[in-house]
Order: sequence, then C-alpha cells, then structure tokens
Amino acid sequence: MIKNIKKTKLIRYSAYPEQNGSLIPFYTNKSFPKNFKIKRFFILYGKKNFSRADHAHTKCSQIIIPLSGQIKVKVNSRKYQKTFLLNKKLKKALYVPPFNWITIYFKNNDDSLLTLCNYKYDKKEYIINYQKFKNILSK
Repeated sequence: MIKNIKKTKLIRYSAYPEQNGSLIPFYTNKSFPKNFKIKRFFILYGKKNFSRADHAHTKCSQIIIPLSGQIKVKVNSRKYQKTFLLNKKLKKALYVPPFNWITIYFKNNDDSLLTLCNYKYDKKEYIINYQKFKNILSK
C-alpha cells in the first residue's frame, strides 16, 4: 500500500529584469524541495488543442518550469484533483512528486516548459494507464 503520497505544490521564484533582459536563478538547496537532485531535464514544446504527459511516476519527482506561453497542468491524486496555470509572468514552477497523474495542455503552438527530474529515464517506473493508476492508489 502506498501510504505517504506527497502533494503537488507551487514553487515561487524571482526574476531580475534589466535593460538587456532578465535573469531567473534557481538554487538546488534553496529553490527546490529538500534532497531533490537533478538527474535529467528536458524541454517540452506543445501544440494547441493537444495534451502531453498523461501519466504518473512511481519514483520520479519533477519540477515543471514555464519558459514561454501559458501551460495548464491538471493533477490527479488519491486525495485531490487540481489544475495549475503556469506562465513565466507568475514566477511559479510546479513540483510534482511520484503518484500524481498529470496532463499538460498548452494554450498556443510552441508554448514551452522545462522539466527537471530527480530520477533517470526508466520506462518501467511510468504508469501510463489511468485505470491502473487508480487501482494502485486504492490499495
């Protein structure tokens, strides 16, 4: 039985605009949850009217950082369903622990996000069937 499923949460960050652009720093020991060590990262571009992700992880936690456009992330867990809106103006990233099913929607073509992961890619730790996900959570 899965006892302690951590809750998805927003992470605030700061931007430092200057005349020639902006800097958005992240510090692994301050900005991210304790013990989050980056093992891989990727950039995801979306297409309007299509979803991405549609899965959960058994081991991997992720931090989703909006790069451009507006991204909607729907999260389903044992105890809640919640939708998060992300864009760089809000200065918020989304922390998604294991056993949270996410579906990502992009408002426009070429909206993008950066995902940081604390676990290497392993197809075996993905849950890609929603009914199987619900069954795992109900045990």
